[in-house]
Amino acid sequence: MKIMFASLGAYGHVYPMMPLALACADAGHEVAIATGKPFLDRLPLPTVPGYPTDLELDWAIQEAKRRHPDLHGVDFSMAMFADVTAEQVAPTMIEQCERMRPDLVIFEGMNTGAGVAASVLGIPAATYAIALMSAVYAMLHPATVGYQRDLWLQRDRVPPEATGLLAAALINPAPPALQGPDGTGARSIPIRSVAYNESRAEVPAWLSQLRTRPRVYLTLGTVSFGAVDVLSRAIAEIAPLGVDILVTVGPDGEPAALGEVPDNVRVERFVAQSAVLALVDVIVHHGGTGTVLGALEAGLPQLVLPQGADQFINAEILAAGGIGRALPNDAQQPGAIGAAVQALLGDSPERQAAGRMRAKIAAMPSPSDVVPALVELAKGAD
Repeated sequence: MKIMFASLGAYGHVYPMMPLALACADAGHEVAIATGKPFLDRLPLPTVPGYPTDLELDWAIQEAKRRHPDLHGVDFSMAMFADVTAEQVAPTMIEQCERMRPDLVIFEGMNTGAGVAASVLGIPAATYAIALMSAVYAMLHPATVGYQRDLWLQRDRVPPEATGLLAAALINPAPPALQGPDGTGARSIPIRSVAYNESRAEVPAWLSQLRTRPRVYLTLGTVSFGAVDVLSRAIAEIAPLGVDILVTVGPDGEPAALGEVPDNVRVERFVAQSAVLALVDVIVHHGGTGTVLGALEAGLPQLVLPQGADQFINAEILAAGGIGRALPNDAQQPGAIGAAVQALLGDSPERQAAGRMRAKIAAMPSPSDVVPALVELAKGAD
């Protein structure tokens, strides 16, 4: 069977699907990944451009602002992905699918242009959730149909009804207790969240040495919205707690932007996060879904400092479930970050809850367990 995976070129979009893509390849299926820079030709599976190679996130943001000057917040994000990004992705994906002729297209939930391409060509499709709240797709996918209707009409095809998903199934790594209302109406295929690291990512050597005091991992992800002030504030409040701190600023970040840091703080651009999570006691992060699930997979209590996108929703879900704590920027009063980390370092309720969630995640189907369901989906089986 031929399977095309499709993702926008961002770590939080590509990485979550990689364990499933690798499991499909291990099962003997022909797999290709349609994506963009910086992942073309560097993943352990064949890659092809999933959209014009000069498409950049900053351009998409600015173009969405030009087209939709009156939209803000969630409405703006919906328009950016459904109108601007999907418009760029769909024609390229149609070309790639006509070339490969896949039996199944699997696209991450925000990359709706790939869903349009599969629908236009009549190829079975599944979408992979990269957000805890799958309800976001119940808004985004119908909006995409509205913006991209001409792509169906140009081929004398009837656009799908503007309700539900651009796919027959939702592959969902979020534990049921964290998913919230669905609203998609699609078949749900649960899958265990399995961390993925590229071979180029490393674990700092000091983390492998004998632990003499607690360790805190501080990251605002690979797209940190320029929140240098937040990182600096967190470092200043956590460093005096008698801990060792690993800080990552992202592959395109600049460690020097943080200035001089205390001796118990090490700053890196990029690390093998899944391996790091097994070597620390608390994680302080932005609230990206991949990091949330990775921390839960490791049974770590987490403090979320949300900066954008769905991070605010994720922070609320974790706090409401007693699994972590959240401090949006406007709640970061002096001493608040340090106090929260100090509490999480102990035998806190959040640590106990994270341990219970770890067990629930471990009981979910593995990527290899999910492959037969994908074969059935491609064949049109119920």
